Amino acid sequence: MVMSGDSRTTATRRQQVPDPQDSSKQMVVQTDIVLSDAAEKLFLLHGRFGVGISGDAFLNDLPIAHYVHSFQAKAATPPTSVQNLSNDLLLYFRSLQPIPKLTLHVMGYDSTTPFVFEVVVATNKVQRWNIDPTTNQAAYGILRSGDTAVVDRLLSQPQFTPAFQVMNVQDAVDYSRHLIRTTIDQLRFEPRFSTVGGEIDTLVVTSSEGHFLARKALHVSS
Repeated sequence: MVMSGDSRTTATRRQQVPDPQDSSKQMVVQTDIVLSDAAEKLFLLHGRFGVGISGDAFLNDLPIAHYVHSFQAKAATPPTSVQNLSNDLLLYFRSLQPIPKLTLHVMGYDSTTPFVFEVVVATNKVQRWNIDPTTNQAAYGILRSGDTAVVDRLLSQPQFTPAFQVMNVQDAVDYSRHLIRTTIDQLRFEPRFSTVGGEIDTLVVTSSEGHFLARKALHVSS
């Protein structure tokens, strides 16, 4: 299984300015800004579980990545299943105040069976995504969150979507990165604020281990 993510963090700045129609009054102006193109959104937990996060970038002036690392550091023992990890992450984030608005994608293997869970913290929801309810067998496809408007357009015609059930790992890597890169490129030309950007990280999880294929690192830029 493959997971990719961008690196952009955005925010909305609110300022009070004089009302141009009436200088005795104030009005609030909202401006979308890019805070960083170096945010951590993908995580490898316990060497074999992949976690991707979208939603709130900060909680109490600390990046969400801080809380993910703290969650792993406090774990007495590694979780025994992908379901258990998903449940533990939900409980952990719901114990924080205020409860963050986050969506987590959690992937990994129990033995040789792939599991992908979607965790929605605000609604207290954990749901397995990669399963065919008619057969109760693992299903294959693509799960996405964040600003998905461009990807949704690309996948809006089923006759043009890849055959995910027979896709090899290299093609999955290339396709996941293609969707994010295309989103970045498309948002450059759309008449709206670009919420996706920065480097693209990519994480691969197999039945025996997980590892990053691409991961941004600290460096001296000048």
